[in-house]
Amino acid sequence: MSIKADNCIIDIHRLMVHPKHFRKGIARRLLNCIEGKMENFVAVVASTGTKNAPAVAFYLKNGLLKTVETRITEHLSLTFFKKQR
Repeated sequence: MSIKADNCIIDIHRLMVHPKHFRKGIARRLLNCIEGKMENFVAVVASTGTKNAPAVAFYLKNGLLKTVETRITEHLSLTFFKKQR
């Protein structure tokens, strides 16, 4: 997991769980831990590949809203998410 916190915004760069441990609630616990430790945050932001359906579903399920989708190349686009506190 890689996060950055500037100006009370938590920016999740990478939130990954080993495939052997998918569907065990680990990613949700990591997100909860981040939010719990950062008491003064005003927002959480994250991005993932638009075609990464499990990650998109995870962020939406956990209260992050899709803000924008950006095409990077012909075969790659990123979806950005944000959750206000």
